[in-house]
Amino acid sequence: MRDERRGWCADALAGTPSPCAPALLEPLNRLHAVNGKQWDAEDRVRQAGDSDVPAIKRQIDELNGLRHELIEQVDRVFDGWWGDTCTAPPLTESIGSALDRLSVLTLRIAHTRALLGAEDDGSIAVLRRQREDLVQAIVVACEDLRSGRRRAPRPERMKLYGKSRK
Repeated sequence: MRDERRGWCADALAGTPSPCAPALLEPLNRLHAVNGKQWDAEDRVRQAGDSDVPAIKRQIDELNGLRHELIEQVDRVFDGWWGDTCTAPPLTESIGSALDRLSVLTLRIAHTRALLGAEDDGSIAVLRRQREDLVQAIVVACEDLRSGRRRAPRPERMKLYGKSRK
């Protein structure tokens, strides 16, 4: 699976101003690692005994909170590149959110391949086509942001992971 994780988003970033900028790659690589840990925790919770579930669920919540922080960090990098074109219509999701979905899909491909092996029923091909479509959508969205045809959605998030109402 490690080979699937290397360069997981290079094709989607090819048209961005600085696809290898450390300010972008560092949070993206951390995001992908967090998604991998979250995937593993979700697998563990499905097999855990009742007494282990709360601790694993707390870990999943912590990872999800970190995931959203990293998405916002990625979005700040993109906002710095393209700014805000207030009159342009917004994209339906931020580039950071789309890259998060690409990370999860990349993990799904690797895990499906590991699970099915030689008995693949065509699932890998379907997932690869979905990945190609998502990469193309990200590339087009970046082109639209760069040209000013579209703007990023408002960055405010109302996710309050680990916060309880009192």
